[in-house]
Amino acid sequence: MKLAQLFQGEAHRAFTLPGGRAAALLVHGFPGTPAELRPLAESLNRAGWTVHGLLLPGHGAQIETLFEHSHADWLTAVQTALADLQRSFHPVLLVGYSLGAALALQAAVVQPPTALALLAPFWRLGTTWQQWIGFLLKPIFRQVRPFQKADFANPQVRHGLGNLLPGINLADPEVQQTLRQLTIPTRIFEELYQVGQGAYRAAPQATRPTLIVQGRQDEVVRPELTRQLMQRLPGPLRYQELLSGHYMIHPDDPGWLHLEQAVLDFAAEITT
Repeated sequence: MKLAQLFQGEAHRAFTLPGGRAAALLVHGFPGTPAELRPLAESLNRAGWTVHGLLLPGHGAQIETLFEHSHADWLTAVQTALADLQRSFHPVLLVGYSLGAALALQAAVVQPPTALALLAPFWRLGTTWQQWIGFLLKPIFRQVRPFQKADFANPQVRHGLGNLLPGINLADPEVQQTLRQLTIPTRIFEELYQVGQGAYRAAPQATRPTLIVQGRQDEVVRPELTRQLMQRLPGPLRYQELLSGHYMIHPDDPGWLHLEQAVLDFAAEITT
């Protein structure tokens, strides 16, 4: 089984949910797909919004080309999609999750949306070990296999992969073997670093109303780092912390209802 087959479903493709004159652009994380933000998209759409879920280059069914793309390609895709919406809709809400939030923050400086929502906004890997691992590995190894020794019976592993790949059958030996063979070039750590640093540098220029939602138990995007980023934002700011982890965007997460309401309330304010 090829890795791309795990992302063949309709859920992993870019989508547009038609609605009113107000539009939202949703930008997923790494190495996710629009599927992870689909529940939030549907909530906004029920509130009358036109919603576009972007698929970043090299993600989803294009996953086997992921490492042919750079952080500049991802940012260009967000800027292009944002400009397309701005030509036809108003107001425009730009929503980014995790790495998508870092890209959204940079895009918002170049072509400001009406407002910006940053969900678990990545700008630096959470722990000192995570921050250094890419730089330590890169000179020694050209690639790593993150799931080579994964325990697919572990609930945390199953939960994380289930959010990344909705509907995945981790009991299938063929699926397990495909994941174990997944190879990631270590240079991807440099691309992630560049995206995060770009967001950190862009923050003081982001003057549009901004909502930040952060999980207190997030080990991927740690709350203390998000608070640091928040201090650099000069525009009108609303910050909300939830008793949740990184996957608060999933309806099964205990923080989901609070995140959903925070985004809907924020969206309603910019339409009045």
